Amino acid sequence: MREDDHMEKIDIKTLQRMQIETLKEVDRICGKNSITYYFIGGSLIGAVRHKGFIPWDDDIDIAMMRPDYEKFTEICKEELSEKYFLQTYETDRFFYQSMARICILGTFIDEKYSEHLKFNKSVYFDIFPLDKIPEDKEEQKKHANAIRRIDKLIFLKSCYIYDRGFLNYKLIGKKIVQKILNPISFPFLMDKREKIIRQFEDSNSELVCSTASRYSYEKQIHEASRFGKPYYMDFEGEKYPAPADWEGYLKQLYGDYMKLPPEEKRKPEHDAYFL
Repeated sequence: MREDDHMEKIDIKTLQRMQIETLKEVDRICGKNSITYYFIGGSLIGAVRHKGFIPWDDDIDIAMMRPDYEKFTEICKEELSEKYFLQTYETDRFFYQSMARICILGTFIDEKYSEHLKFNKSVYFDIFPLDKIPEDKEEQKKHANAIRRIDKLIFLKSCYIYDRGFLNYKLIGKKIVQKILNPISFPFLMDKREKIIRQFEDSNSELVCSTASRYSYEKQIHEASRFGKPYYMDFEGEKYPAPADWEGYLKQLYGDYMKLPPEEKRKPEHDAYFL
């Protein structure tokens, strides 16, 4: 589905307003049910550097400790506004991420790498669970490798599309592997991944990791206390929760988080449309 299908493209300012409306719905549910969440990633950079969105950013990312995440996704089944769809691998059988999305119904987001997959492709708001991981370095390596192995299978099963490779040889090779993996369902693979990432949730570990992040396992290891009691920051005229040690979080992930990227990279990541 492309722009020439007579869909109306959503401009960046409208998209940001829609994300704020979604944030307010998430914040309403969290406030009502004593659920703690935190701004992370580019949304946190935006709060620190711009007191709102990074000007070219078109989505919002938040995180929750696993118990709050489980509570939130369960409550959403009853309390989430009908304007939205809660997307997890359990509510959308073709979804391949160990995280949740609040999808804005009546919209479409164009992402070429997944255009062949059948999951809901509305404009989305990301919610990442923070899971306990082992404190022992060797156990961390084993855990990270186990996640990478299951992610490789999910990656091959999904057969991501990229515009590179002589005569699309990479795509052709992946399609062959995809056929081999055809009898194995996404829910089966996602159940396996969920068991792996949650295997330390009853431990006394003081470390957490966002294993669904685009960043590496190792880069995402944080002391749970780094999140702690939320520190409220200005974001588009309201105050929203950030990690207690937001500066340590940002330095670990981005280094000099106040430095602007090159001009050619200051553009929205997605093309979004009204249906």
